[in-house]
Amino acid sequence: MNRPDAPELLAAARETLMNDVFPSIPEHLRYEVRMIASAMGIAAREATAQSQTEAALFSRVLPESIAGSTSSSDDARRTIAKAIRAGVFDTPGAQQERLQVALAKTVYNALMISNPKAAQSSRGQR
Repeated sequence: MNRPDAPELLAAARETLMNDVFPSIPEHLRYEVRMIASAMGIAAREATAQSQTEAALFSRVLPESIAGSTSSSDDARRTIAKAIRAGVFDTPGAQQERLQVALAKTVYNALMISNPKAAQSSRGQR
């Protein structure tokens, strides 16, 4: 959905840092640059884990007949959108409530990344 995603952006930035910038860094700053690159790698792995968590969250909401095709968060988002458009969640009940909870968690998690202060202030309103 959002291309490039966070792990891809971090990987590209880390690669540029290490391949293009690092060779010109003075020796006394190389340790710090390696720490920055390491932190970028950790952040990329965390973003990947978040994406997998979102895919799993949506997979649990989807009917079993269509949940199997959601291996990534992009797949899960497309599948959820298609199911919503098809009216799968139109009937009030447990399935619709699970979808609403999953969507709220997804939006909150995205807000925590893009604007943590707003997410924290909205926490009491949920």
